[in-house]
Amino acid sequence: MLLLSASLTTFSQSTYTKSSAFIGLGPSIPIGDFGSKSATDEKAGLAAVGFQLDLGYQYRFSKYVGAIAMLKGRINGLAKETLNYSLPTGSGGSLSVDATTWKTGAVLAGLTQYIPLTKSELFTLEFREAAGVQITASPEVDVQYNIAGSQTPNSRQPSESATSFAYVLGLGFQYQLNSHLGLKIYGDFNNSNVRFEDVTINIGDSTPLVAPNKQKTGTIDLGVGLTIGL
Repeated sequence: MLLLSASLTTFSQSTYTKSSAFIGLGPSIPIGDFGSKSATDEKAGLAAVGFQLDLGYQYRFSKYVGAIAMLKGRINGLAKETLNYSLPTGSGGSLSVDATTWKTGAVLAGLTQYIPLTKSELFTLEFREAAGVQITASPEVDVQYNIAGSQTPNSRQPSESATSFAYVLGLGFQYQLNSHLGLKIYGDFNNSNVRFEDVTINIGDSTPLVAPNKQKTGTIDLGVGLTIGL
């Protein structure tokens, strides 16, 4: 504690580190069509709250403006309860749903802006805007019916992947512990409009249904992390 106090007393943001790396993690909250739980809406992603991880590098041209490059990964589960359709009354049957998760990974680059909030300039408000390429993998969904005396076929939708344009708009707060280490909290709005070319649905032994599909993957990512001066 004495060493930390000494570093906070002697450090001045006027000698900010131009080059730094950062890492952050926290929850990923689906919004809009991606977070819709309406199983009858073809635009609904049925995504649940998941987990996100940020890794990146930032370079400050000045005290107030910089550039950023980042890797951003997210995992969002599927709200399987929305797929538990009601079976006919008295059928005595059951239905089970197995599903994997939505997975996205993005490479982005953009700009950051810094606004000092204290006289010492140790505490700053940060804005960031970045754009890049996102790779998205949809969940695999397997629906199993068990109805005595019925030939109701099971259905399965394999995972598909696609590449799309993505962008991030972020807001955060950073507190500089010393010349090489800082703490930050942040919130990012992420969005991408993904087009899957060959979404396949297998129903029993019948011919698979194949069609393209679009899915918006909007999320609000909240996180805490560290910045490390290089």
